[in-house]
Amino acid sequence: MSNLHSVWLACLLAGMTGPALAASDPLANLSEHFAPELGDSELANLRGRYAGPQGIRYFGIEFISTLTTAQAQQTAAMNLTLSVIQNHPNLDIRIKNDAKAAVSAPAASNINGSGLVQVVQLQGSGNSSVNQTGITLTAPPVTGQSVNSGNYESQGSLGTASYRVSGNYAGLQLNSADGHVQLEQSLRGDNFSRGLLQLNRVRGDGLRALNQTRIWLSR
Repeated sequence: MSNLHSVWLACLLAGMTGPALAASDPLANLSEHFAPELGDSELANLRGRYAGPQGIRYFGIEFISTLTTAQAQQTAAMNLTLSVIQNHPNLDIRIKNDAKAAVSAPAASNINGSGLVQVVQLQGSGNSSVNQTGITLTAPPVTGQSVNSGNYESQGSLGTASYRVSGNYAGLQLNSADGHVQLEQSLRGDNFSRGLLQLNRVRGDGLRALNQTRIWLSR
């Protein structure tokens, strides 16, 4: 799975930054703290340097999906880290600590498009739904359960968090027990050539759904 780094390079060259959120949005501060935007000058200094002699050697993607109701909150998290030392890539994939191996995982959403694809589908009233993607120069803490290719899941107060790692998909889904909410974040396609997907699908009332993707780079 060393071809992961080609996808992240494509994302980097695209210069992705997350949209600014309204200050009145209750999720705005959390989202901006998670993945602050980088300016054009900062991005220009990073383009094409992810594996050069003096350039970026460590980079990765962190997915965090959170569903909040009036009664409870549940989070699914996944971290994919690639280190390049002396031209030898090493991939480390970590998921939520209490996830267990599963026979199968839910089918990935059949959403068209490539690069960074963000989808929000809302039905109901009083809902808040955010897809946020950003680039940061600070690596997240290395936590969670290190896994190989396969399917994993964990049960929570609101539903099931599912994780899948294969040659053409690496990502997570958070599905509510009543089937009314589906959050998905993933790398898709052969060698992940289709890029990143953030899907936020909510049906109900008074629900808060948050997808956060942080692309991080470090020397």
